[in-house]
Amino acid sequence: MSLPNGDPLPLKKDGDLEQGSLAQGSIRYGSMSSIRTAELVELNHDLDTHHEVPQGRHLGVFSTVILFVSRIIGSGIFAAPSSIFVGCGGNPLLFFAVWCVAALLAFSGLYLFLEFGSLIPRSGGRKNFLEAVYTRPERMMSVTFTTFTVLMGMAVSNAIVFGKYALYAAGFSEEFVNSNSKACNYLGALLIVAIAMVHGRSVRGGILIQNLLGGLKLVFTLLITFTGFYVILFYKQADIEVALLSPSLASLTQVHDKITVSSVTTAFIQAFFCFAGWDTVHSVASEIKNPGRTLKIAGPFSLGFCLLCYLTLNVAYLRVFNYEDFKAAGPLAGSILFTRLFGPNLGRKFITLGIALSAGSNLFVVVYSVSRMNQECFREGFLPYSRFMASNKPWGAPLPSLVLCAILTTIWLVLLPSSGSAYSYLIAMEGYANQFIILLIAVGLFLYRRNNPDKRPEIRASSIGVAAVIALSCYLLVGPFIGDQNEASVEHLPPYPIMALVLMLLCLSFWFVKFMLLPRILGYRLKRQVDILEDGLVMVNWLKEYF
Repeated sequence: MSLPNGDPLPLKKDGDLEQGSLAQGSIRYGSMSSIRTAELVELNHDLDTHHEVPQGRHLGVFSTVILFVSRIIGSGIFAAPSSIFVGCGGNPLLFFAVWCVAALLAFSGLYLFLEFGSLIPRSGGRKNFLEAVYTRPERMMSVTFTTFTVLMGMAVSNAIVFGKYALYAAGFSEEFVNSNSKACNYLGALLIVAIAMVHGRSVRGGILIQNLLGGLKLVFTLLITFTGFYVILFYKQADIEVALLSPSLASLTQVHDKITVSSVTTAFIQAFFCFAGWDTVHSVASEIKNPGRTLKIAGPFSLGFCLLCYLTLNVAYLRVFNYEDFKAAGPLAGSILFTRLFGPNLGRKFITLGIALSAGSNLFVVVYSVSRMNQECFREGFLPYSRFMASNKPWGAPLPSLVLCAILTTIWLVLLPSSGSAYSYLIAMEGYANQFIILLIAVGLFLYRRNNPDKRPEIRASSIGVAAVIALSCYLLVGPFIGDQNEASVEHLPPYPIMALVLMLLCLSFWFVKFMLLPRILGYRLKRQVDILEDGLVMVNWLKEYF
C-alpha cells in the first residue's frame, strides 16, 4: 500500500494487529472483526488502499469474454435498429454509415479504456480513471461521478425488451406487446429482482449461471450471424422491389423520411448504445485474473465478434422489411424478422425465446457489473449508509448494492410507459450521459500521459483514435440540440439530453453542498478515516472535525 507519489503508507507492522494485518502493497484478509485504523493519514482521493476485494480473482479469459459479449449483445441489436433506421430517414447508406462509425468509436473507446485499465488495474473502471486525472476542485469529480453512477445504476431498457420478447414468444399478439400494457415492464422487474437475489446469495453460483447463459448466448449469436449470411446469399422476397435493400444502387440512396442533424445524432447515440459494454468490464477488474493479458485478448475478440453479428443482421433487416413495416416493428423488429424467415413456430417461438434469453443474459451481466460499481462507489463513504451499502453481508456478495439496482430499475419500470418511445428515450438518455463521461475520460488520457511521462502502459491506445473519440463525442453532445427531438421523447418528461444534464447537475450540487457549503457555514472540515470491515473490505468514512 503506498501513497500516490510512490512512498510507502505509514501503517502498523504485521505484528501490530492480532487477527488480521495490513502489509505494504497488499491487504491480507483474516477473520478480523471490524478494525478501525484511526487516522492513517490525510491522503489524496486516489489512495491506493483497495486493489483487492474479498471475492478474489476468479474471472479468466472465457468468463471475461462472456462478460463482454453478454454485456454488448443484449436487446439493442433486436430493438434499436428500427429507431436508428427511422432516424436516418430510411436511407440504407446512411444507416450503415452510422453503424460503422459507431463501431469505430467503440473500438477506439475500447483501447482507451484498455490503456487506462492497464495503468490502474482495479475495480471501479471509469471512476478510477476520472479520479486519477481530475483532482481539482478537491473531490468534485469523485463525489459527482459516484453519486451519478449510483443514481443511474439500473438496467431498465434491457428489462423492457426482455419482457416484450418473452410475452411475444409466449403467444401474445404484437399489438398487445407494443400497446400501453405494462405487462412487459412488470415481467422485466421480476427478472431483475430474481437476478439480484441469485448474485447476492453466492458470487460463484451467480457467475456459474452467468457463464452458462453466456455460453448459450454465444451459440445463439452464431446462429444469428449465420441467419444474416443466409438472408444475404439465399433469401428471395416475392416482391424484391419492396425490400429496403436490393442489388440496385438506387436502393442504397433512397430516402423515405426527413433527415435532420438531431435525428442522425440520436441514431448515432442509439447505435453506439448497441455496442455498450466494452467499458463496463473494467468495473470488476479486481476480480479478473491477470487483467492486462486477459483484457487484451478478450476485449478486441468480443467486440469484433459482435460487430460481425450486427452487420449481417442489419443486412437481413433491410432485405426482409419495407420501410413502413420496419418502422412499425419498433422494439420487436428482431422477432418479426425471424417470424417472417422461419415461420410462426420456429421463428416466433424458438428464436424469439432465444432473443429473450439474450436479453436475460445481458441483464445478469449488467446487474453484476452495476452492483460492483455501486460497491466501489459506496466504499468511498460519500453517500448516506455507505458502510451498509458497501458490505458483503450476509453471504459474501454485495447484496445491498444488488438490491439497490433492483429497486431503482423497478421504480423506472413502474413509472415509464411500455411503448417504443419509452425504450428509445431511456437508451438515448443513458447514451448521452455515457458520451459525456467518455469525453472526459478521453481528454483525461492525454492529460494523464502528460502528467505521468514515466508510466508505460501494457496496452496503448492510438492517439488518433482517442482524438476521434473526443471529436465525435463533442458532436454527439451538441447534435441533439439542433432541430427537433421527437425521435426519442416521452410525454411529461424533458428531452433526453436535458434530463441527463439535469441529473448530472444535481449530483454536482450534492458535492457542493456536502463538501463546500455546509462545512463553511457550520464551521467544520471533513476528515478521512479508513475502515476495514469484517470480511476485509476496505472503505472510507468521513468524520466532522469542528474548528
